[in-house]
Amino acid sequence: MNILIQGAGRGIGLALAQQALNSGATKLFLTARTPESSPGYIALPPSPNIEWLALDNVDEASIAAAGTAITQSITKLDRVICCAGVLKEGDIAPEKRIADVNAANLGYAYQVNAMGPILLAKAIWPTLRGEHAVKFASISARVGSIGDNRLGGWYAYRASKAAQNQLLRTMAIELARHNENACVSMLHPGTVDTALSQPFQAHVPKDKLFTAEYSASKLWSVLDQLTPHQSGGFFAYDGSTIPF
Repeated sequence: MNILIQGAGRGIGLALAQQALNSGATKLFLTARTPESSPGYIALPPSPNIEWLALDNVDEASIAAAGTAITQSITKLDRVICCAGVLKEGDIAPEKRIADVNAANLGYAYQVNAMGPILLAKAIWPTLRGEHAVKFASISARVGSIGDNRLGGWYAYRASKAAQNQLLRTMAIELARHNENACVSMLHPGTVDTALSQPFQAHVPKDKLFTAEYSASKLWSVLDQLTPHQSGGFFAYDGSTIPF
């Protein structure tokens, strides 16, 4: 299998990369902003079947360059999972009230969480088309559900994940015209014990705080079960459907 894990430098992306190897990946493309300085690069160094590529979701040129490297190397991908996301970084933090909202943070969250996955799909489009079975997934979040929003707050993160869902659902419709065996999905991994969630774990029940390895294994199982008829869907780590 030819597999691409975008955002494999740490956390759930790294756990999914390890899951891919355990599941028989013969060619594994892994990306990070700066691969050589990431924990993933140390854990899974380059080898004949592992290739690292620099990719930054806020740099369209780097996304296009990674896509070119992949499409020049192989003709089809069997599984793609986009993992990079931002919730809190530097001065960026989830907004508790509308007074905390600002354009710069909204734009940055949108670039990373929404634009990154769809621009990667564009960059590797030739490897998704055809007749082969391919599964393209992106790590979304339950808080990106508009129908499930009952608490408010977290404006930028919620909105950027909702935008990600809409962009990929739209892409799923187009891809189905070019490959009837393709399945595009958005996946909620649960609350995973990673750097992204650590500042917000205080009120998470112990049995609902997952290791990256556990979440990755659950998501991989969900992907194994999804069919092209479910393309464009939004699913939780247990396979249940989440409303948009």
